[in-house]
Amino acid sequence: MRFFLNPFNLFWLLMIATMIIGLFKKERLFRWLFFSTVVWFLIISTPFLPVSLLNSLEIRYNPIFPEEAFKGNSEIDKKYHIVVLGGGHGFDERLPPNSILSSQALARLIEGIRLHRQLPGSKLVLSGYSSSGRTTQAERLQQTAILLGVEADDILLQKEPANTWQEAETYASTFGNGNPVLLVTCASHMHRAVRVFEHFGTKVTPSPACYRILRDPRSRRSWIPSTTNIDRLRIALFEYAAILRDKLRMKRKNSERN
Repeated sequence: MRFFLNPFNLFWLLMIATMIIGLFKKERLFRWLFFSTVVWFLIISTPFLPVSLLNSLEIRYNPIFPEEAFKGNSEIDKKYHIVVLGGGHGFDERLPPNSILSSQALARLIEGIRLHRQLPGSKLVLSGYSSSGRTTQAERLQQTAILLGVEADDILLQKEPANTWQEAETYASTFGNGNPVLLVTCASHMHRAVRVFEHFGTKVTPSPACYRILRDPRSRRSWIPSTTNIDRLRIALFEYAAILRDKLRMKRKNSERN
C-alpha cells in the first residue's frame, strides 16, 4: 500500500508503461499514456495540490506557548507529561546521538525540550522502539535530551511502541490519566495522533513541530516543479490513508467492546 501512496512511484509506473507501449508502436495508447504521465508529473511536482493537502493537516493546531497560554492561572504549575513521539533514527558509532536522529525526531525533541523548560516539574516522555533490536528510538532521544541539558530524572521512556497506535496504548496503560499531557509530533501527523490518544482515553493538548509549510506572506510561491512538492504530497497522502485506517480500526474496536 505504501508503494502506491508514493506519487513518484506512480509516475515511474506510468513512465515505464509509456515506454513499453512505445516499443509495441501502439501510437494512440502511447500518446494517451505520455500525456497522462506529463499531467501527473505536473500535478505532483507543482505546489497547488501538495501544499493544499499538507497544509490542511498542519493548520489544525498551533504550538503551545505556556507563558502565554497559562499566564495568571494555576495550569502552569501542574506536573505535565510532555509526550514526544518517535520519528526515526539510524546507527553510526562515529556520531553523537543528535546526529543519528532523523530531522523529524530532532525537531520533535527540541519542541518537547522547549515546553519542558517553560513548565517546572514537567517530565519528558520519550517514545520509540528499535526494529533491529539495538538502541531504541526512545533511548536515542534520551541521550540527545541529556546532551541538551535535560536532567535524566525528568525523562521517562517508552521503548516498546513501534507506531502511533502502540505509543498511545502504551502510554494509557503505563501512566493512565494522572497527569495532564502535552503531545508533541510533526504538524502533519498531529491530527491522527490526537485521535488515537483520545481513543485510548488520554486527553492531550497538542503542540506540533517540524512544519513543512511555512506561511510567510512576503514569500512568493514558486510554480517550478520540484521534488519537495512530491515529498509533501507523499506525506499528506500517507497521513490521510492512515487516518482512514485508524478510524476503521477504532470503529471495529468499539464494536467489539459493545
